[in-house]
Amino acid sequence: MNQVDKKNLLVYIHAYESLTEANMDSLLLPLFSENAYFEDPFNQVVGRERIQKIFQHMFNHTHSPRFVVMNYMLEGQTAFLRWEFYYLDSQFKEHRIIGVSKVVFDQKGLVLSHIDYWDSGKYIYQKIPVIRSIIRWVNRFFTPN
Repeated sequence: MNQVDKKNLLVYIHAYESLTEANMDSLLLPLFSENAYFEDPFNQVVGRERIQKIFQHMFNHTHSPRFVVMNYMLEGQTAFLRWEFYYLDSQFKEHRIIGVSKVVFDQKGLVLSHIDYWDSGKYIYQKIPVIRSIIRWVNRFFTPN
């Protein structure tokens, strides 16, 4: 990436780290191209409007969500971000999810694609009692003695 593209990446990182429900529409969403693709373990959507719904859902179902980008790497039009996501659940217990995002920029410096990679089994499903038991059983099956 050239310096202009690196600046776009740094603006994108700042938008995530500064994200609130109040500034989502003005700070983060304009950085996506109109037909951007967004994927995480639960969603695969195309378009700013559908991406906005994912973030609105996050704000509706968590308290004090925040992202911290720990480091990044860029190559050409593609960046990889290692991040930590913190939030409080309905009982105000803090949770942390660690993940990586692959972000591809278009020629205008807008986000064309954002794909999140994180372990939903570890961070979500294992916190549900019945599912936790099943996951532990499966993990024992694949773990050598």
